[in-house]
Amino acid sequence: MRLQYFGHSCFRLISDTGTTIVCDPYDENMVGLTMPRTRTDVVTVSHHHADHDCTTNIVGSYALLDCKVTCACDDIAIDTIETWHDEEKGAKRGADIVFTFVVDGIKVAHLGDIGFVDPHVVKALRGFDVIMLPVGGVYTVDAKAAAELAAAINPKIIVPMHYMTSAHKFTIGELDKFIAEATARGWTVADNGADTLRLEDAPENATTQVVVLQQFED
Repeated sequence: MRLQYFGHSCFRLISDTGTTIVCDPYDENMVGLTMPRTRTDVVTVSHHHADHDCTTNIVGSYALLDCKVTCACDDIAIDTIETWHDEEKGAKRGADIVFTFVVDGIKVAHLGDIGFVDPHVVKALRGFDVIMLPVGGVYTVDAKAAAELAAAINPKIIVPMHYMTSAHKFTIGELDKFIAEATARGWTVADNGADTLRLEDAPENATTQVVVLQQFED
């Protein structure tokens, strides 16, 4: 399995057989980053805000998943968990869908713009191999709440997303705050400039690892 970071909250998952899924593509004019042009089999959308649902740079035909669903795309199993974009059950910002995938035997979850530590999500994701986790606050869990959520889930690998960069056109929290929370919990941090996480099998590390990915460029 390969997990490539397209910036903001957007990722491309690629199975060993070449099946692809793009999660939460964004409007580059709104975000400020350059969204890579790509083909894919499936696009998943956690919620309909422009920094998570813009398919302008997705080319060719694909299936769009933006609601509760249980299905498969070739060799990738897909499921969903319904949650909220804020701590007031959507009163501020609406709903959020957590998409889960089983790719080459590896359990992966994209948490979208989850806005609070949801016990229902924790229970469903406990022990997952990889989670893509928003950490920037303002519109999602902040660094502290993100660390609390991740600690409760206890994944093998956390890939941070939805944090401030020099290119962003709106203000959210920076990655450093979450890294400080992770370090305080004794998690290891890998930030070696890679844009792709490659896993041949489910990870077996005893301690949670934070893997920071750079934006992928075709």
